Amino acid sequence: MAESTWSDICKSVSGFAKRAGRKAEELTETAAIRLKISAKRVELEDAYLALGKLTFAQNCTLAEEQSDDIAACVTAKIADIQTLLDDISLLEQRAGKEA
Repeated sequence: MAESTWSDICKSVSGFAKRAGRKAEELTETAAIRLKISAKRVELEDAYLALGKLTFAQNCTLAEEQSDDIAACVTAKIADIQTLLDDISLLEQRAGKEA
């Protein structure tokens, strides 16, 4: 009878350890996603800063050919910003599902 009780205790502890391991894995994955979100937000701030600098340069420049080059850079930077915003949104959705 004592052996049966010991076996039941071992099974119970084993089940608890497995559940705890799965939860720790979920938390680790959520933390990794949140870290990616933070990194994307830093990239986003850098993209906004670059866009601001390009816009300033465009407004200050007098040469038409330079202005065209800057306009192309502005368009590309806007696309980069939209991609970063989309990436952040997707990561936040994943993190919300994991929490």
